[in-house]
Amino acid sequence: MCTRMAITLVAALTGSCEALAAQRIYCVADDANLKMSLESGFSAEKQGALDRFRGVLTLKDSKVPGLVETMRLTSAMLKQHSMDGSKLRLQVYTESQSGPFATLELTVDTAVAADDKTRFHGGYTVRIQTGTDGTRRELKTALARDGRVICELK
Repeated sequence: MCTRMAITLVAALTGSCEALAAQRIYCVADDANLKMSLESGFSAEKQGALDRFRGVLTLKDSKVPGLVETMRLTSAMLKQHSMDGSKLRLQVYTESQSGPFATLELTVDTAVAADDKTRFHGGYTVRIQTGTDGTRRELKTALARDGRVICELK
């Protein structure tokens, strides 16, 4: 009985060994819409949790008034993340700190590559909403873009 349980446990963990052994994850996208790089370490205390998330996002075709085209992304902006042996999902959200009210939401959704368990391929969606009256009461989508992203465990 113990042997069966051990084999089952090893089989269940095999798909996530790369993630457990990795020290950080790096994602990149560069297309007509944006240039983006994201990076995060894995927490030693909390298995699978991301630690020290950071990134840079440059919108190439932004026509949103008052929007900063290049933005630094921080751990405080990482609102949701999940990772298992086969999928990685990140959600970044931030609001403007000054000027007219605006929000930025970035979602990265990827799946592990069939030929390389350390690489994840998928897409991103970035959406910016602005307050029509300069506040958060009435938001309208000012910019919505999507494209391809690649992430790699290192």
